[in-house]
Amino acid sequence: MTPRDVLLEILSEPLPSGCVRPAAEQLKRLAAEGFSAQGVACGRIETFGTCRRLALYVTGVPPGPAAKALSKLLPGVLGRLELPGALAWEPSGFLFPRPVRGLAALHGDRLIPFTAAGLSCGRVTDGHEALGPRRLKLASAEKYFKTLEHGSVLVRDSDRLDAMRGALASASRRMKLGIEAHEETLHRNLYLAEYPVPVVAGFSQDFLRLPAERLRAALRELAFFPVSDDDGRLQPYFAAFRDGISRGQRNVEDGFRAALEAGLPAA
Repeated sequence: MTPRDVLLEILSEPLPSGCVRPAAEQLKRLAAEGFSAQGVACGRIETFGTCRRLALYVTGVPPGPAAKALSKLLPGVLGRLELPGALAWEPSGFLFPRPVRGLAALHGDRLIPFTAAGLSCGRVTDGHEALGPRRLKLASAEKYFKTLEHGSVLVRDSDRLDAMRGALASASRRMKLGIEAHEETLHRNLYLAEYPVPVVAGFSQDFLRLPAERLRAALRELAFFPVSDDDGRLQPYFAAFRDGISRGQRNVEDGFRAALEAGLPAA
């Protein structure tokens, strides 16, 4: 029979941004060990993370007796996770940095039945909180990424990173100024949003009297992006990312500006 892909998604309350990538890497390592130990043949093993979910995606798992081991293999992998700041949020004692709100596990279009974190696996997940649709039914593992994209969630880290780069480039063209898309700052934003949308705001020109590198450092410390002209001179603007498009854009701009100006010394 034709091999099918395997999906495991852990949906949670918003995760600390610093724990997402290490958690995804640990999940990948434990899954590789589990598939090998159980003798379950597979293709690629990949993991992805956002501020609200971890996803394990395994290609080319043949149906049959080995695939039946998945209902024991996957909870075994989850039980071995050792994540910083993990706590028991419900009576089963499952440890995770934030409360787990949902589990989805599929082999192709078949549900993988097991229980963890006090929850039974299903085939339903959440779309973006602000953009919706909120509840999404997963027809198969293979349709996972496209289904979440329709729900305004970019699950793949590379897709979010490409979206952020493209959005900053578009904003730069509109402004006719350069947004300094520092790579480290991009990666700091990567796990703060499931659907990153740029916000451009201004600040008092008085702060341009500060040493340029000091101002740049203050912006980057807040995961903001400096804006400069063709000659590299800083301008009284910055770019940042919010999670999705919703009401209150001006309030978001004001909040980002206040955070910046509060952290800067008087010029």
